[in-house]
Amino acid sequence: MIASPRVPLALIRHLSSSATSSVHSLKRKQALTLGRPHDNAGDVQARIDPGFNLQKTIFKTLPKGSLLEKVQTTKLDTVLDWSSSASAEIESEYNSLALPPSGDEKLHEFMAKNCDFNSEHADGSFYEHLHFCRDFTALHFPSGSPRVMLLHSITGVGTNEFPLAVSQLPALAELVTEDEMKQVTAFPSLLRLLVSGPLLSELEKCDVQRLSKLKSIQFHRVIDDAPITLTAPELWEALHYHLIHSIDFLPAAAWKRTSNEFMFHIYTSLYVLLSRSGNLKANVSWDEAWMKQDVNGARPDTWRHWIVDMVPNDVVRKMAAKQIGKYSAEIGHSLDYTLVFEE
Repeated sequence: MIASPRVPLALIRHLSSSATSSVHSLKRKQALTLGRPHDNAGDVQARIDPGFNLQKTIFKTLPKGSLLEKVQTTKLDTVLDWSSSASAEIESEYNSLALPPSGDEKLHEFMAKNCDFNSEHADGSFYEHLHFCRDFTALHFPSGSPRVMLLHSITGVGTNEFPLAVSQLPALAELVTEDEMKQVTAFPSLLRLLVSGPLLSELEKCDVQRLSKLKSIQFHRVIDDAPITLTAPELWEALHYHLIHSIDFLPAAAWKRTSNEFMFHIYTSLYVLLSRSGNLKANVSWDEAWMKQDVNGARPDTWRHWIVDMVPNDVVRKMAAKQIGKYSAEIGHSLDYTLVFEE
């Protein structure tokens, strides 16, 4: 499959060799600088983007005219106008980062020639999302692999888009290590398991002693439903990648109003799980005290935005879990998993 990426090959080559690219949005630059998400209520004004089209995003596969489609549109159809002081501060701090160059030009060219990045993502292009995750890992998860996060969604996203064809897996495997390939192909499956709920709930219910006896997890790859097993250390590493990944989906402001996002639940839950189990290796953090009220237009002043923001978190999570189950059923992907513990 040869696809035309939304980001030109020339820019992809630039990103692979540049230490500090201007491609990141202010929200992403801020997260890269702080090593965590930030509630920007008081520093941003939100307005509706009249040109927003959900059909250009990874969420275009949501049922047409459904409640989920309307909810997702309401969550994404805004543009943020930053205060001049906040913007200047973020740019200044970001420009002082010692961001390592991506390198791996062959890997970037492989992605450009063999992967379909036509869909937009959480903020900008699909490729920009991947690049943010790569950069965050390079800066704040030194024991992790930035390449895993550059590639994390190419073997499947939650909405049944597959940027890479199954036939290209052997070629990709030649460009990364065996451990990286395992994490890359496991990522989309673990994302679905986290969204569907039971896995995260089971891990949260385990006490520290029980978690210390975890040996492995068995589940199925999204791209071909093949069985896959991660050892406990590999699972803890994988959950770090999901912790980092979720940051890019968190609202930019007014968290006391907007924290009903299921990705917000995944971020906070994984942070607590990794911390209390003694497995947190990334330089990230979380504190409920950071959450702010909706002030100074941090959210658009419309009824539909107010209604969507007021839906209880558990309802949003149940809706997301139900939809992810439908997506997996459509492609014959099993959401079954088994946690294996020492006797």
